[in-house]
Amino acid sequence: RTYRHFGWDNGTILANLLAISVSLQLPAKIICGFVDAAVNRLLDVDAEREVALSLIPIGYGTDSPPPSPRDIPSLGFETVSLSKREIDYPAMRAMHAASSLLLPEEVASWRGAAAVAKPREPAAQLISLRPLGDKEIPDDSTEQVILCRGSTRRFAREPISFVQLSTILDRCTRGVAADFLDPFGAQLNDLYLIVNAVEGLPSGSYFFHREPRGLELLKSGDFRSQAGDLGLEQELPADASVAIFFLADLEAIFARYGNRGYRIVQLEAGILGGKLYLAAYALHLGASGLTFYDDDVIRFFSPHAEGKSAVFLMALGKSAKQRQTRA
Repeated sequence: RTYRHFGWDNGTILANLLAISVSLQLPAKIICGFVDAAVNRLLDVDAEREVALSLIPIGYGTDSPPPSPRDIPSLGFETVSLSKREIDYPAMRAMHAASSLLLPEEVASWRGAAAVAKPREPAAQLISLRPLGDKEIPDDSTEQVILCRGSTRRFAREPISFVQLSTILDRCTRGVAADFLDPFGAQLNDLYLIVNAVEGLPSGSYFFHREPRGLELLKSGDFRSQAGDLGLEQELPADASVAIFFLADLEAIFARYGNRGYRIVQLEAGILGGKLYLAAYALHLGASGLTFYDDDVIRFFSPHAEGKSAVFLMALGKSAKQRQTRA
C-alpha cells in the first residue's frame, strides 16, 4: 500500500507538470522505460532511500540522432534526511527492485503497444456525456487552478450538474503522452462510478466507456452508505456527489509489461486523478483522493468488474467549506 501511494503522489505531480506544459504550448511526454540504475546514478540518489520513478522531457526535439552516452562522474551530493526518524519498508524496496529494468535491451523490448483490453459491449443504451465547450470553460489560468487545488476534507451533500461531471470525465480521459501508452489515448485504468447526487443522472453505479464517451448504468439505487463503506468507512465518498473508482486488469498488464506494470498502472492512476483534481477545481468544485477496501470494491462492481483490481478512488462534489465561506 505504501508503494501504491508512492505512485499516486508522483502521478499527481506529473499531472500538474503536463497541465503547465500544455498551457505554455510545450510538448511533454512521460518516460517510464529506462535503465533504473543508470538514472539513479546520474541523479546521484541513494537507491536504498530514494529512486527515479519516471522522466518527463519538456520542449521541442530535433531530427538529429542523440549523442553517444558518456561516463558521468558522481555528483557527490549529501542526502538530507526528510524526517528525524526513518521508517524502513523492505517490501517496498524489494517490489521496486523487482520492477526495475537492468539493460538497454530490456528497455527496448518493454516499450510498444499498450495492454488495453476492449471493454465488453454495454448491456443497455449509453448515457452520452454533455461536456462544456472550450469557450464555456471558466477562464481561470492553469497556474490559478493549481494554486487552488487541494484535497477536500468535507463535502456538502448537494448535487453537481451532469454537465460538470461530463466535463470532468471528458477532460481527464483525453489521453496521456507516455511511452507505455501507445497509441496516444490508450488507458490502463477503467473508471467505475457511484453516483450519489448528480442533476439529470439517476443515482446508481456506472461504467464509463471512453469510446463512445458515455456512461453505462450497472445498478440503479442509492449507494451512499456503500460508497462510504468501500472507502475505508469514511464519510467523504458517502457525502460526495460522485465516487470514481479506478480499476485495472493487472493480469493482462503484468503479461505485457512484467513487474513494471504495477508501477505504471499506479502512476497512470495518479496522473488521471491529478487531472480530475484540476478539472474539478477549474469548475470550482472539490475533490479528494482516497484509499479503499480492495476486494470489496471488486465485489460491488461485479460481475462487470470480475478479474480486475482496484487501484484508486476519487471523491468529487461541492466542498462544504467553500459553501459556508460564500454564504
